[in-house]
Amino acid sequence: MHKLKYKIQFIAVIAMLFICANSSFAANLDSIIKKSDINNNATVAVSVKDAKTGHVVYEYNEHKMMNPASVQKIFTMRSAYAQLGEDFVFNTAAYVDSKSNLYIKLSADPSLTTGQLKILMQKVKEHYKKPINDIVLDPTVIDNKQWGIGWMWDDDTNALLPKYSPFTVNENKIDISIEPAKNAMMPSIKNKSRYNMVIVNMLKNGSADSISPERKPWKHGDLTYIKGTVKNPVKLTLPVDAPERYFVDELTSAMNSAGLKRNGTVKTAPMPAGLTKVAEVSSRPLSELIANTLKNSNNLYSELIFKTAAAGYTKAQGTTEDAVEMFNKYFASIKSDKPIVVDACGISRNDLISADWTTEALNMIYKANDFDKFESFLAKPIEGTLSDRLLNISLKLRAKTGTASAISSIAGYIDTKSGKKYSFAIYVQNHNKSTLDVKRFEDALINEIYKM
Repeated sequence: MHKLKYKIQFIAVIAMLFICANSSFAANLDSIIKKSDINNNATVAVSVKDAKTGHVVYEYNEHKMMNPASVQKIFTMRSAYAQLGEDFVFNTAAYVDSKSNLYIKLSADPSLTTGQLKILMQKVKEHYKKPINDIVLDPTVIDNKQWGIGWMWDDDTNALLPKYSPFTVNENKIDISIEPAKNAMMPSIKNKSRYNMVIVNMLKNGSADSISPERKPWKHGDLTYIKGTVKNPVKLTLPVDAPERYFVDELTSAMNSAGLKRNGTVKTAPMPAGLTKVAEVSSRPLSELIANTLKNSNNLYSELIFKTAAAGYTKAQGTTEDAVEMFNKYFASIKSDKPIVVDACGISRNDLISADWTTEALNMIYKANDFDKFESFLAKPIEGTLSDRLLNISLKLRAKTGTASAISSIAGYIDTKSGKKYSFAIYVQNHNKSTLDVKRFEDALINEIYKM
């Protein structure tokens, strides 16, 4: 009887210590949030849960619907990964018909390069000796909507947000070189790509390099204005304004490199039946592509993978709408605040997710058989978007960051000092501070979570 009494007392003491530790932890997080001037001007939401038990460790505005920015990629890519499988590859294939027409079945491969197109055309030449007449491009694997709902028009020249399309090569970006003016002449702009981007040079010599590209498609078509001042030679990466035209230019270059001649025109149409496959090039496995997507926050990759997964889900042309349906079905068991998702990458201001739903979804992923594999796709400090953050806990953290105008976020998993594994989500919205200041605020919270 005495032994039982002492055992109960011991358990009670342990429980009390746990409660006290949690209370102290919550108080510390509350203090960081409430004393920060970031919280004075912004909306902050935080959720921390035990990944194994689901126990709530800490919450603050946890049910507030927030703009997730690129944190959303964790969940859109998880649903795509579940649909397609880790070994899925994008296959871009070449076919011929009896009239010597060449058909290219596009796969919406986000990693396709001009180098791969050259390999494809070289394989065509090796296996098909006749002259080529027409070239027919079949882009029907996904739709050709190139811009997401709620994306900002002034992102049209943002190299981080190129137009996504089944006609994708070199991530739909080109590099241009800018040289300062000599002898009072206007600074020069050189485009070494075959792609003829129509550039309006509005640059001037100046005391610093301050360059601002701009497009007004509703007013001036595909003109790209480059404004600002130039002091030193500058390399500028720009997204192309017409992915299909860019793809045709790079395909033509690949054909020329392989010594293939074309007698006809380039068309776009669905492929007919009865064709003969003569060549194919493949991407790296999906697992590698998603790792690149999450570690480096690649927007183009996320959108094309999401739509391609939708094609697998519906057995029809992939659309964002069908991809969202796939996403909602995958996470349907989560009873927390239903998220609003309109794109894959989280760029849209229409995307809304709560911190509580985020940690619930992270815990759901944690329970999957392939969790260790999927967790490795997230960045650790020294990698990707975490390359210069939280280096003191580099072996203990896997996370995805998000950054947009007046928005910052981070979510993922942390192994604490006490040996616990926590899922966490931190959202900051409508702040008026520098990105660096907000990231330091997030890091202070994460370091406190790590101490548990």
